[in-house]
Amino acid sequence: MAACSSSLRRLAATALLLLAAGCGNLTLTLPNGLSADISIPVGVASNVVTVEVWNDTDFEVEPRIRYDDDTGFWGQLFSAASELATGTLGSGEFPEAFQLACDHVGVLYADEPGQFPPGEDVPIGQADRTRTLIRGEDFDCGDTIRFQFVGSGSSFGVRVSVNGVIVD
Repeated sequence: MAACSSSLRRLAATALLLLAAGCGNLTLTLPNGLSADISIPVGVASNVVTVEVWNDTDFEVEPRIRYDDDTGFWGQLFSAASELATGTLGSGEFPEAFQLACDHVGVLYADEPGQFPPGEDVPIGQADRTRTLIRGEDFDCGDTIRFQFVGSGSSFGVRVSVNGVIVD
């Protein structure tokens, strides 16, 4: 029994090291005498926030997604200091997700994104500023936030979700 206990301690220590290193999902299978699988979802304490930007419209979109490291009153009151470098998204464009350092994302929102016909400067659709998401209240480090642009013209808007749950 002491050898088994020592093996389990070493196995648990290895799992914790892999977890701390930020490895993907990890499944540990114990020796045949103990028929149990231990699944440890890792990434929960990740130090990044993943931001996905999807253009599900028939037109070009300027997402204007802004973020700031400040979660306090001033960070929410004034325009966030940084803008996500999405550029203009073509119709149906789903660029690779952005990985932002968690401590740089205290607030996050889309600031009146616009929808444009190709090559035009005058928007045919303008969405309201989305709800300001606040780290520690609306999302945490390791979460995935998606800004999905939908509709056309006067029905153009933004669907915002955190880990697949629509929040705005």
